[in-house]
Amino acid sequence: MSNAEKIIQEIDVFLEKSMLKTSKTTKEELIHFIEEKWSEADDEKYDHYTAYIIMNRMIQEYIWKKDFSNMMRWLGLSDLHKASQKNASYIRNYYAGQCCLECGHEEKALEYFNICYAENPDYIFSRAPFCYEFFNKHLENPRDLSHREINEYEYTDYPPLQLEYWKVFFNEDEDELSYEILDEDDDYAEEPSSEQQNGLDYLQENQKTILDTILNELLKKYPELQKIYEYSEEDKGEFMPDLKDIQGFAPLLSPNCFYITSVIKDHYPYIGISFSCSWDSEHGLGIMTHKNRVIEIGGADTAFATWAAEEDL
Repeated sequence: MSNAEKIIQEIDVFLEKSMLKTSKTTKEELIHFIEEKWSEADDEKYDHYTAYIIMNRMIQEYIWKKDFSNMMRWLGLSDLHKASQKNASYIRNYYAGQCCLECGHEEKALEYFNICYAENPDYIFSRAPFCYEFFNKHLENPRDLSHREINEYEYTDYPPLQLEYWKVFFNEDEDELSYEILDEDDDYAEEPSSEQQNGLDYLQENQKTILDTILNELLKKYPELQKIYEYSEEDKGEFMPDLKDIQGFAPLLSPNCFYITSVIKDHYPYIGISFSCSWDSEHGLGIMTHKNRVIEIGGADTAFATWAAEEDL
């Protein structure tokens, strides 16, 4: 009988625990645990999608260590997974080239990029700028990249959002918290409208009131969420412990991004906030607000779901 599913689940839980704010697990400990468990699992592990995610995590860990040989070993292992085989060969070769470049091995990266380019000349130029800019320098006839459009996922450089109370509460190391200004098509706007600027100013001037209101509303909903996620007694204390007050959220949440929407009421925009949370690393937590009111609590997508704001108008 296969042991793959059980072991992959053990690795997945270990990874989840290692990502908690309270975790003391080092990268070296994480790598050692996964290597050991992976070797114990039989070949049915190559049929489990979670295993494919784990394999890509190990590739990234070895890129971080600049350990080229082990990174290449895990790239080879990932090619054995059925999920990898669903991708066209030029996609797999591009990914291998990107990993090699990130790991500091330009010669091998160029080898993979050339294979990708031979199969699909346009694909690499639709991907990460640091890859196509590197590759373009080695082309006999380089492409003109001066008129390339900004990738829709690249952030606009806005003035910093200073929320000192938030940073202290969540023990965040970043000097600034990320935010995005959305236009009527939910694309990134280059600058805020006057109403959106009102919202940014209100957020900074009333940051304690807003955060306390958010967490108090979340505290009311928290028992319901605990029932939904149904953590075992063994794991509940780490992922979703019982809470008596809002201070208990400090080690469980981290703010990711503030979304300043284009939906306006009384000259102020609706603002969505996404959080990473200990109990759902995949979907996160999202909250839609208007000034100091909480409109909706849900998954991370709630933070930019303008329908939640429009229903409140």
